[in-house]
Amino acid sequence: MAAEAQAEVQALLGFLTRDAKLPLAAALPKYNLMRTHGLTTPDAIAKSDVGILKSIFNDEKIVKQVHNAAKRLSNPKKRVASTTLPAPSKHLKSTEDKEAQLALPQIDSSIDEIRTRTIESNRAPLFLAFAFTLTKFTLPDQPLSSRLSLAQAVTSAGAQSKAKWIGLADSTAEDEGWAEGQPKVKIMGREIAVMRRHIAVPAEPETQDSDKTVEEDAKTTSHEAFWGIDLEALRKSNGPLAAGKMAGNAGPPIHKPEAARAYLLKSIDLVEPDDDANGHEDVAKTEKPSSPAKSKKMTVAEKTARREQAVAMLLKSLEHVCASWASTLTHDELDRRASSWYAKVRPEVEGGQAGWGQRGKVPLRAIVDLAKDS
Repeated sequence: MAAEAQAEVQALLGFLTRDAKLPLAAALPKYNLMRTHGLTTPDAIAKSDVGILKSIFNDEKIVKQVHNAAKRLSNPKKRVASTTLPAPSKHLKSTEDKEAQLALPQIDSSIDEIRTRTIESNRAPLFLAFAFTLTKFTLPDQPLSSRLSLAQAVTSAGAQSKAKWIGLADSTAEDEGWAEGQPKVKIMGREIAVMRRHIAVPAEPETQDSDKTVEEDAKTTSHEAFWGIDLEALRKSNGPLAAGKMAGNAGPPIHKPEAARAYLLKSIDLVEPDDDANGHEDVAKTEKPSSPAKSKKMTVAEKTARREQAVAMLLKSLEHVCASWASTLTHDELDRRASSWYAKVRPEVEGGQAGWGQRGKVPLRAIVDLAKDS
């Protein structure tokens, strides 16, 4: 990222976290959308159509926070001169940079356009996409890195259970008690073992009155988040059951967010539109799905771009569904509903070991149609 763009990202995130008082975990997914709409400065945000902010944040309270903070800073009688504000701490910059590097591709296509497309995937990465999107709504305080790690943890746990069920494994690390002694988080109806982590977030500024903010110091505070524990790696290392007692007191091995991100981007692809893409129920049941986009020989870069497009479409369709239900379902209810949604749209595969890792088509309309009032 160029230095100028990097400075812009840090300034925008600084505004959202410091001035609008959003948690870093809530601010990080929004800065790309704000940049797309040209909302990169307090003045631009203050003068913007509130409807645009509503489309970005989907929360009336947050929209007011952001808009009021922008208006306050753009009013020279109320704002503190920007030269008096300290630069973010190195620790905070490092956290922001790492989270920004994990950002997943986004797409401008409308939901109506997306619902006409079909992706190809095997079950595990599709489940990972479901779990990852779900945590944005059920665990909203978790940063992107944690959401990727947690989603990979529940995906791995499910895969290990399936491997045992079809005879590819005798037991799982979970069966053998390797999750004992660890805190748990429920995702997609399954409790997974997690390890607590702490990330730096801007300290809350002190105020003298409602109109004037005093100069803020450069301190940061700590926000508790989680890593998903890699139980199979823990079993292979023959490490202790309790956290914090591995060599060097580093705790048990975790699912790396970078690996989860890479798995999504290499495992999901778009297929060319065909006759089945517009309404036949058996589109996801082909035993030998055709290879995606065979119309021409593609370069590695073109294949990568197509997979990124597929992931962006899938995640946008899943977020559309979750957002439509979020205001009417509790977190637990949304979690249970998401599990049933996945079971409904996952590609059908052969039974037993023959179906292990088998790919199939998933029409995105099947996911979009799960939205409330669809």
